[in-house]
Amino acid sequence: MSIWKKPIYRLTSKRGKPILIDVTSSVSPGLPPNKAIKELVDFLRNKNIQKIVDFGAGSLRHTFPLLDAGFQVCAVEFEENFRRPICKEALTKATAHPDFSRLIYPKDFIRDYRKFDAALLCYVLQVMPMKNEREKVLKHLYKKLSEDAYLLYMSRYNQMEGALPEHRVEDGYYKWPDREHHSFYREFTTEETHEAMERFHFKRVKSLSQRGNDQIFLYAKGAATWI
Repeated sequence: MSIWKKPIYRLTSKRGKPILIDVTSSVSPGLPPNKAIKELVDFLRNKNIQKIVDFGAGSLRHTFPLLDAGFQVCAVEFEENFRRPICKEALTKATAHPDFSRLIYPKDFIRDYRKFDAALLCYVLQVMPMKNEREKVLKHLYKKLSEDAYLLYMSRYNQMEGALPEHRVEDGYYKWPDREHHSFYREFTTEETHEAMERFHFKRVKSLSQRGNDQIFLYAKGAATWI
């Protein structure tokens, strides 16, 4: 079943084993927001950013600091993910904020008429098992962003310890082999990330990566710059 109907994939591993991937199982409840979000607040204000879309918002850990900083934030997620207890609780809290909105992916997001000044794409593409659907996300985000807008991208590397050849599925690996429903992980090199963004007309303007396993890059659409 395709992600365009439900966030469940019925796939086959490279060794022929039927595999169920549930992308909603990739949400990590309880994690604090990445500090890069707060560090960007002044930059976004100086660039007159007002409307931000948090794509794959999960439990809204990056939505809340932006709301608190005075931005309008739209969280985009699968309906099933919004129903998870940790996400549902966060959604209830966020809904009370006048600058918060949400869209269900894909249908509501694709049909929505709004344009955004910036987008967050934090730890999303690496848990999507289908390459063509990862590319559709970038295509949709480009269309939803205004001219001279920004895209903040985050992913992690060195997360595949314990991954075995028999866990190979599509272009990555399934995790939690003892569970009925698995999560998916695909690590991207820095070069792969930049090349993918360039194909969809996002140019890299700043690396915000620090020590650790996080890859954090700020990309721009149009003539937007760091300076």
